[in-house]
Amino acid sequence: MPRHLLVERLGRYLYEKIRHLVHYKRGDRDLHTKMTFRATVDAVIPRTPELEAELGPEHVPGGLDIGLAEYLVTYVNHGFQLGFPQLGPRGTLSFARPVAKALDVAALKLVLRGHNAEPPSRTFVRPLIEADATASTSLFAAAGPFARLSPEDRLRAIGIVDDIEISVARSEDELFEFNGGLVGQLVVGFAKLIYYSEWQGYENYDEPPSTRIFSDDPGAVQSWRQTGFPGIANGYPALRGYLGTETGSLGDGEVWTTVDVAAEPPVHILHEPGRFRENDYETADFEEVFPEETT
Repeated sequence: MPRHLLVERLGRYLYEKIRHLVHYKRGDRDLHTKMTFRATVDAVIPRTPELEAELGPEHVPGGLDIGLAEYLVTYVNHGFQLGFPQLGPRGTLSFARPVAKALDVAALKLVLRGHNAEPPSRTFVRPLIEADATASTSLFAAAGPFARLSPEDRLRAIGIVDDIEISVARSEDELFEFNGGLVGQLVVGFAKLIYYSEWQGYENYDEPPSTRIFSDDPGAVQSWRQTGFPGIANGYPALRGYLGTETGSLGDGEVWTTVDVAAEPPVHILHEPGRFRENDYETADFEEVFPEETT
């Protein structure tokens, strides 16, 4: 059998096996995955009501208050995929659900090793549901081992996933590697990054970038409320001039505006480019740090 047909058949076989193992579901937002990602967000970016008196009410909301977990599921599914290129578009598996299952496995390992500080409990699940206006008993039932850990123990479980490394070589030319550190980066690093990004300003964040609509409303973005960011200012795709001073050579001509009045001499933006002048930079006293040896 030709090599390319063998690779294609093997790819299809592995694809079906992995899809069965993770119960693949396109557009994955099932309740278990939702609850697991809520548990990670609650541990990484919790509510901080103790900061209100000192910094203001805009510093209280955590990730759950702004729907970050749901967006993180979409972000992980769209941005990170496990797939087989030879199968084309069909050869991709959304990543959020396997990540959620890996976190459950890590939670069980944590408990079996006795490294959890508190016993798993439904008590730790309740804050994950209170942020949902459509809360129901089905959400409680969907909470897996990871979601039942205390927030501190969830972070310890993520540390266990970080230690997982898998390397499989079918041949000298083909190597599959998996580093569990990717899971921590997704649910910890990217959660923090997204929280302080502008994603809340998009009315339809799950659509392609070319069709998204951005409101540019500073009050609609949690991180902008915290930092006092005034919103996006339109840029100008045109050359505005050249930096220069009265004694420098980088710019010339009429002054368009001054950007540093306190400098001596002041720094302007000039209409014309400057010209390099003979002996503009004095180099008579320069000494080569590493002089070339001559023989």
